[in-house]
Amino acid sequence: MSSRTPDRVNVIKHVRVDGHWRYAAVVEQGGRIIPDVVWVRGAPERHPEGKYVLDWYEGRCRRRRSIGGLEKTCEAARAKLIERNAPLVAGGRLTIGLAMERYLTRTELHRSRTTFLCYRSILTRFRQSCRKSYVDQIQRENILDFMSHSYGRGLTKVTIYNQLTVVLQWLKAFGIVKLMAPTDWPVAVATIRPTYEAYELDAMLRCAKSDDQMLLQFLLASGFRNREMQHLIWHDIDWHNSVVRVTAKRFWRFAPKNGEERVVPLPSALTHRLQRLWERRRVPYSHLVFPTSLGNRDRNIGNIVKRIADCAGLNCGHCITKSGNRCSEGPHCKRFFVHKFRHTFATEHLRHGIDICTLQRWLGHRNIQSTMVYLRGLEPKEALAKVNTGFLVPYMSLQPQTDDS
Repeated sequence: MSSRTPDRVNVIKHVRVDGHWRYAAVVEQGGRIIPDVVWVRGAPERHPEGKYVLDWYEGRCRRRRSIGGLEKTCEAARAKLIERNAPLVAGGRLTIGLAMERYLTRTELHRSRTTFLCYRSILTRFRQSCRKSYVDQIQRENILDFMSHSYGRGLTKVTIYNQLTVVLQWLKAFGIVKLMAPTDWPVAVATIRPTYEAYELDAMLRCAKSDDQMLLQFLLASGFRNREMQHLIWHDIDWHNSVVRVTAKRFWRFAPKNGEERVVPLPSALTHRLQRLWERRRVPYSHLVFPTSLGNRDRNIGNIVKRIADCAGLNCGHCITKSGNRCSEGPHCKRFFVHKFRHTFATEHLRHGIDICTLQRWLGHRNIQSTMVYLRGLEPKEALAKVNTGFLVPYMSLQPQTDDS
């Protein structure tokens, strides 16, 4: 559910749950509200009963108003948002600069530092490419100019798509919607997620030293993201049940992605090794599991992975980084990175029979579509058996003719 800031207008629904009427946040996908689907106890549920309601704050007072159907409520929400933002500047017009400042202030308060810096960079570049002064002057052509500017910088279609999402999300916060047609969006190739091969994992694990080896094993067994690894503390590991938790850390302003903590099972052998490591270090449960030598968060886990791959002789020899570093000369190969362990974790669990809903919970995905991308790299064993016994077999068994025949 969206954070409730004083200048935000939300659409919620009054629904019946367990025999009682309550207000629930609507579920959005691709910037659109899914009809009759709301969040109940952290999960989406279908509730066709009840009415849609506007929800906003006036000072510290919460206001709600029933409008009617979903379409009318959304229109009323946009009108209310424009009405509330209009008095912010003289003449009732909001400048692009002020709109950016207000939106980024909310982002900094409610999102991670990394997200804030990313949004600020994107919106700054949009402002540089847009020659308008006020938010209400922005039109479809300005969005397309920003796309062209991004293409000129050599950005990929996936990156441009994500940046457009941020810009349109910013404009939507001030009542500016429906600027782009479906055909305007860049169409990126639906790629198969890269995974580590068995020989690569074996070579890296054999080459890594004790602590680094445990780091690689944990990445492979947990499917953790990079920042989740950086903020992992001993208290997150449950020795008795052999599970690890992703939890919020207020001290570091870390919150799990999608705002949901989760639990992931670990192999018992790894849990026992981690317990022995903790006993050897003799540190409080509040300390980091994989810190730097000074006990701080390790922001260079990706460099550790590249260094081990280089030590194991796995570099492809062709990569050149943006800084001009060649993987033929050191630990710079682009084929080895932290998130690839997460891809391997997901793909291999699906291949070995873990159902996709369970995997969705382990990965912390908000919607099942994010998990289903890992199905692209899989083929059922039944399909492979049919290929090996099908019409291709006679043709594959033919031997080439020799020059003497």
